[in-house]
Amino acid sequence: MKNIIIAITLLAGIASCNQGPNNSSGAYEGMLSKSYQIKDYQTAITAIHLLLQQDSSQRQYLDSLPELYVAVRNMDAAEYYTDLALKNKPSDEKLMQLKSLCLENKGDFEGTLDLLNKLYVSTQKITYLFQVTALQLQGGDMDNAKKGIKSLEEKMATSKDSVDFMLSATEKQKVPLRAAVYHLKAYSLAQNRDLMGAKGYWEKALGEYPQFMAAREAYMQLMQGARQ
Repeated sequence: MKNIIIAITLLAGIASCNQGPNNSSGAYEGMLSKSYQIKDYQTAITAIHLLLQQDSSQRQYLDSLPELYVAVRNMDAAEYYTDLALKNKPSDEKLMQLKSLCLENKGDFEGTLDLLNKLYVSTQKITYLFQVTALQLQGGDMDNAKKGIKSLEEKMATSKDSVDFMLSATEKQKVPLRAAVYHLKAYSLAQNRDLMGAKGYWEKALGEYPQFMAAREAYMQLMQGARQ
């Protein structure tokens, strides 16, 4: 009788041990789901790491870490996990986008430009041509920037597309193509000290899209400078 009781006790202990990780996984998945729901990305990162400790083969969790680390502005960790994910998905558009953000964040102009060019060639999305041209303008590569602006002007004549205008590493605004191109032209003219020309194009940009934050900020800075 005593042996039977011991055997039952041991089996109960084994069952309890087997249920522990499953219960933990459920709790971590619940934590992750709630964190996404309330946009608590730091807690989401913690939940994913706990889930990966239990089962490192869950690639869907691993592949979501780069974007989460960008969201909490930990760009070093974002780049580390982006590089891990790119080993399995070297042509993944979102991962290449994230990598370009990481490179831009640490001042790697050439690396960022190379990735954005590859994205444009592979997808033909106007957003990437716009970002390449904007980066060339910021980097002082005026000859190539002028070519990019010309291509964008040709496309905007028949296109009603929008582009993603990056406000920071984690924020972007969708802007009508025409407004975005006018903004680039204004910026280019301002760089060449043609302030009246720049003023006119920023006014065109805001006429196309009054909510264009970057154009409005640049226009206000130009007007404040003119009044001083």
